[in-house]
Amino acid sequence: MGSLDQALFLQVVASPLLLKAMWITIWMATVAQLIGIAIGIAVAPMALLRARLPRVITWLYLWIFRGTPLLVQILFFYAVLPQVGVRLSVIATGLLALGLNEGARMTEIVRAGLLSVTNEQREAGLSLGLTRFQVFRYVVLPQALRVIVPPTGNNYSYMIKATSLLSVISISELLRTSQQLAQSTGRPLEIYAAAAIWYLGMISVVTFIQHRIEKRLARAFTDRSTLARPLAATPGADTSSAGSVTRVAATTASTAAPLVLETSGLSKRLGGLLVLDDVDLKVHKGEVLAVIGPSGSGKSTLLRCINHLVTPDAGTVRLKGEAIGVREAARNGTRAAPSRPLSEGELDRQRRRIGMVFQRFNLFPHLSASRNVSIGPERILGLTPAAAQQLAEAKLSQLGLADKFNAYPLELSGGQRQRVAIARALAMNPEVLLFDEPTSALDPEIVSEVLDAIQALARDGMTMVVVTHELAFARRIADRIIMMDAGRIVECAPPEQFFNHPQDPRTRAFVTALGARVT
Repeated sequence: MGSLDQALFLQVVASPLLLKAMWITIWMATVAQLIGIAIGIAVAPMALLRARLPRVITWLYLWIFRGTPLLVQILFFYAVLPQVGVRLSVIATGLLALGLNEGARMTEIVRAGLLSVTNEQREAGLSLGLTRFQVFRYVVLPQALRVIVPPTGNNYSYMIKATSLLSVISISELLRTSQQLAQSTGRPLEIYAAAAIWYLGMISVVTFIQHRIEKRLARAFTDRSTLARPLAATPGADTSSAGSVTRVAATTASTAAPLVLETSGLSKRLGGLLVLDDVDLKVHKGEVLAVIGPSGSGKSTLLRCINHLVTPDAGTVRLKGEAIGVREAARNGTRAAPSRPLSEGELDRQRRRIGMVFQRFNLFPHLSASRNVSIGPERILGLTPAAAQQLAEAKLSQLGLADKFNAYPLELSGGQRQRVAIARALAMNPEVLLFDEPTSALDPEIVSEVLDAIQALARDGMTMVVVTHELAFARRIADRIIMMDAGRIVECAPPEQFFNHPQDPRTRAFVTALGARVT
């Protein structure tokens, strides 16, 4: 092998033939990668469905296209399709083979990204009234991109090199053109060195773009502030008795205000365990109902059954007289048992009327504070982006967060995050607001921020159901307090009666264990 002819090397690098071949390579790799991404986004959710048929179809597709060599797939499409009457151009045949092969790899990449997003994020989206497609589009997929982008960039780099296999069906991409030039000039060293330079250049550009995208996506997930570490929930006394539990209906209210929320006979089993057992309660307009009880007593499940994030096994939930999650059949002018579940779209419209503030905030980490609040009014209530942004800023300012509009969740303290979550729920103008232990994930020093915000809502007449371990807070803001144990309501009373004269021994033991005064 002779030494490198630098003049010839530079001439070949700038050769129009090589430049055209490089363009064909990058164009075909890009189109094939886009086909693969589209397939991955469409097929990956099918692999996660419970339905058997979509999962079987997905498995067969992955089995075939991941289990056979790409070169075999290219030759198969090139030789077999014309025999069955499908005549494609050589370029279209190459793109089909590359795209389907890449789609199988992208399906697994997208599936991994989707699995990286917690179910809490999906619940938060559904609680706003977003449809399942909207939750996927605006909540799940943007967060999954952080996992999807790095291997996708790697796959795109592979795809640029994999186009060289198309030389077997006479597509003049970079490698085939280099081979032809090397044979015609008898100078393979200069020709293949020039081709290598172009491959390295294309891969370098792809790598640079990939890193820029990763850096942009990482902003929302990078903690640049000193945050207080959340503490575990204050432990409640394990006062559940092995014996029978008396059932109390939480239906006695000290107000003549209209009825807003009602549950009757609400029951739910999770994993064979009876978590809710025939729960009846009523909440009137402007009333604050506090729910306390030991861990595992069914408090959080009660809230999730109210807005049908969890479907009850029995019983009904009504919001201003309308059954939630089911369509009730009328019989002789009276209500009958639920006849059938509502469609997802109908249930989404009902959820908009029930605000939910989660124990661990469940903010969307890829969105700023203002965007967390504005996404519901914009996508669900139909406000213009400007009007939704104005509403979000007004709600955040109301909760003392006027200087945090553009901050991401990880740039906020725990108390600030929870107040953003409250603002997000309020922006949907709910008829009742549910709080699931809103202070249990916070440091004691910042609990007061959230409690003050909830107390302000109580003064403004917001109808609320608050699950909490903060007994002093419940005593201060609640109109009524209910005690849950073993999935049942065992006591319901106004605060003074509840704390000073509890009727049930489990209530007395629980309150005493948490340090509240009991006469």
